[in-house]
Amino acid sequence: MPDSGNQISIIPADNRQPRFRIAIGPALMIGFGTLVFMAAASVLGIGLWSARENTIELIRDGEELQVDLLVDRVRGHLDPVMKANAYLADLMSQGIVDPTDQDQLVSYMRGAMAATPQVVGMGFLTPDFKMLRYQRATGRVSIHHMYPDGPSGLAAGLDGAKSEAGSYWGKLIWAAALKSTLLNRRSPVRRNGQFIGVLISAIRLADLSYFLLEVDQRSNGRRSFLLYGNDYVLAHASMADGDYPRAKAYPIPAIGQVVDPVLQNLWNPKARRQGAVRSTRMQAHLLDIANDTYGITYRQIDGFAAVPLQAGTYRKLESGFGPQFIRLWRASVAGLIVVFIAVFGALWLGRRMARPIGDLANAAEKIRTLQLNPPPLVGRSRLTELDNAANAFNSMVSGLRWFETYVPRALVRSLLADDDDSIVMSAERDVTVIFTDIRSFTTLAESMTATETAEFLNKHFSVVAGCVEDEGGTVDKYIGDSVMAFWGAPYAVEDHAARACRAAIALRDLIAKENAENEKQGQPILKMGIGIHSGKVIAGNIGAPGRVNYTLVGDTVNLAQRLERLCKPLADPTNAVTILISRDVAEAVRGILDIEDCGTHEIRGRAASLEVFRLK
Repeated sequence: MPDSGNQISIIPADNRQPRFRIAIGPALMIGFGTLVFMAAASVLGIGLWSARENTIELIRDGEELQVDLLVDRVRGHLDPVMKANAYLADLMSQGIVDPTDQDQLVSYMRGAMAATPQVVGMGFLTPDFKMLRYQRATGRVSIHHMYPDGPSGLAAGLDGAKSEAGSYWGKLIWAAALKSTLLNRRSPVRRNGQFIGVLISAIRLADLSYFLLEVDQRSNGRRSFLLYGNDYVLAHASMADGDYPRAKAYPIPAIGQVVDPVLQNLWNPKARRQGAVRSTRMQAHLLDIANDTYGITYRQIDGFAAVPLQAGTYRKLESGFGPQFIRLWRASVAGLIVVFIAVFGALWLGRRMARPIGDLANAAEKIRTLQLNPPPLVGRSRLTELDNAANAFNSMVSGLRWFETYVPRALVRSLLADDDDSIVMSAERDVTVIFTDIRSFTTLAESMTATETAEFLNKHFSVVAGCVEDEGGTVDKYIGDSVMAFWGAPYAVEDHAARACRAAIALRDLIAKENAENEKQGQPILKMGIGIHSGKVIAGNIGAPGRVNYTLVGDTVNLAQRLERLCKPLADPTNAVTILISRDVAEAVRGILDIEDCGTHEIRGRAASLEVFRLK
């Protein structure tokens, strides 16, 4: 609806043609073709620089082979022990070996250890804390009664063995006499479902460190390691003689206690970074320590200790290995720079091309919702197609600015939001209709010029329309100084009567404020009458093919207008605005709004009288 006191002004479209325009097709071909060429050239250059990749792959294969060799060594060291321990425990469970027969049990233990030289001793612990132990080095058999809380920890592990379904790894043990850490494999033994003890095999780990020492001496700069979890070292060349510091929690050194700066910084995030040499089957990263760079390759192996092990190898990147990385790094940097230039250039060009299209889409969205004040004009473009579209769009906006003056904007917005064309077909609907009228407008207009009268009405209608639209209603038409509005069409509204009454009360309040200002300035006070009635109407597109209005037809409309005319004889003595409602409206708002019964009145043109109420 028109703004208060404002006249509709059509803003002329900008018809100035840019000095230079180009079609969007050639622009895309030239722009993106150049960028693709630059990207392809950079890829070619990077490919030439990356010819050393075969050498890098060979180096990577060597690192992976070293780790695989270490893993195979661990598996070969521990697999036989696991099988022998489980096999003997199974014989005991079946009754083939009697754990109470010391000679038989020791004989089987000797047989099991004959094939596993890495096992330094075996033992069988019974539920009554009786421990039979056989040691390889001395060939001695001993029987001990263990204390449940003894320092060895074997008795404390008895309860854990009872809860295990199969063989498992126990905690690490330090053997001072052997100067070596021992792994121990445990197998619970049950006969006829009854737990009778746990079979324990102790395995010497020093052999693994000796193996790593031998491998490192033949590897020309490569170093290997075996970690217990991530924080402790299970095997390392420096541990081969058994003289190494041990952590409190484990009888093996923590990763920071080994005299090896690479291991000490293995997980240091400040020294660690990803490099060009990456493993396809394992994990790999680079370590920068002082002025040197080391390549680390490692993998996790499970099932050979109480926690997962990490088997790995590292070497310093130098003497032929470093230059390949340097060249690859330089090529990568150069390629990335070119790619970034191409990407940013493409983004820039795409943004420049997309901006007018985006502006057009945003403006079209405003047109879709009839947001025409201010008018959503689109800027001109150097691209021919976009410039033509912008020019046509701006001309359309100018036409729509006239169009919105003659149609109910709220109604059109709701219809635009609904794709169902049947919504505007004539049909019976339950609505509430409101009529407003300025009292003694003819007398008031006599003191004003035609221009002043138009400005006055525009301002007044803006206030009325604002109150109606705030409550979701639709202004149907302006009749002289009167306004007709309705609720409940084209979409059903449950509380249409209450909405109409609230709109009327809001209008009354605004008129009261305006009158207070007019009275202070010595201007005439505005008086109004408002009639509201609810009922059935025929709502839809009504009119000739060339000129159609969405409007209401029916007795409900006539009664609302008759109620408005009763406002003069039934004027509210306390308000300048009198609001009369029918019984149908009163029943809908009773208990919500204050109403006053004005009795039954005869309506001209109707045989039946009408019960009239007044909104207080």
